[in-house]
Amino acid sequence: MAASGQASQDELEDLRSHLETCPSCRSAAYDFNQISAQALSSLAAKRLHCQIPSGMTQRFVARARSEGIELSRNNPQQITPQRRFARFMLAGAAAALILVVATLIVSKQKASLKASKPPLPVPEVVSTPPTEDQNPRVDDANLRQELSSTRAQLNSMSSTIQSQRTELEAAKQRTADLDARLKESEQRNALSASERSQRETRIAELEGELEKARSDKNASDTAVALEEAEVRELQKQLSDDAVALRQQQELAERGSDVRDLVVARNLHIIDVHDRDGDGKSQRAFGRIFYTEGKSLIFYAYDLANPGKLDAKVLFYVWGERLGSEKAIKSLGVLHSDDAKEGRWVLTCDDPQLLAQINSVFVTAESTRKSIKEPGGKRILFAFLGEKPNHP
Repeated sequence: MAASGQASQDELEDLRSHLETCPSCRSAAYDFNQISAQALSSLAAKRLHCQIPSGMTQRFVARARSEGIELSRNNPQQITPQRRFARFMLAGAAAALILVVATLIVSKQKASLKASKPPLPVPEVVSTPPTEDQNPRVDDANLRQELSSTRAQLNSMSSTIQSQRTELEAAKQRTADLDARLKESEQRNALSASERSQRETRIAELEGELEKARSDKNASDTAVALEEAEVRELQKQLSDDAVALRQQQELAERGSDVRDLVVARNLHIIDVHDRDGDGKSQRAFGRIFYTEGKSLIFYAYDLANPGKLDAKVLFYVWGERLGSEKAIKSLGVLHSDDAKEGRWVLTCDDPQLLAQINSVFVTAESTRKSIKEPGGKRILFAFLGEKPNHP
């Protein structure tokens, strides 16, 4: 009905809306329009037993082109489906109009012939063969070729639309997946926010407990500090008591030594002044309390700087018998008796060892090696063979 011009405007609108989404109906509409434009005129001519006027197809095509309907194959890709459908509708309407006019004319001619006298024989009109431009077969071939091309275009458009639909469905699916992931992420965020709130609450509780523990610890540290101070004070007192006791013991021992020295019958008190090669007195000096055949007490002074005692040096006391080839004997090492006074002391209570010597001297030796004989410079030499000077 649309191809023959018998459809109403509302029906045409409904058809147009349907053709926009249905490729198969678009193809059928195109075929009907071609039939109405090319074949209905030939069918009418056959039924009315009359010949198609020469150039009718060309005039129809020209009229269609003047109306904006392009029937050739030039630039078919520039014609959109909606414009092509509109042009086909116009072509179909024009073809239907031509068919109706041709039918009316032929009917009137038949009626007038029946009302008049018997018709005279009409001389046979020999028509000239149509040229190549007016050959209906050529036009039909061109139309079929254009129809095939248009169908190919419609198929291509259908494939494109189908591809776009597939892409749209894929995009919708991706959108749905993203929405699902977004919802899942929102749920996780909500759960994380709840857990974070719980953690913050727990952290606040732990901070309160920690602050309380710190307060308790500060109180405990204060008590511990007081106890430590008390312990240090007690330790200091104990140390002072130990020093006092040691001093008392030393005084008692020295008192005993002094008493022995006082009552000794053969006591030698020797002051030792060290001298250099030029006869000048050196800083170090000493004092020896020697009881023949019993004991020897050696006090040395200023052997080293009192504030800088060298821990790598030891002061050895040696004994020998002058004029004898006997080996030098070691009496021991001087020990610091009073660092502030710079006083050193050595005590030897070996009668047999003292019986083998008649002189003593001091050397400074390194602690990095074992000392078996004197190796350092001799200082503080004293001879013990003089007569007792305190009988």
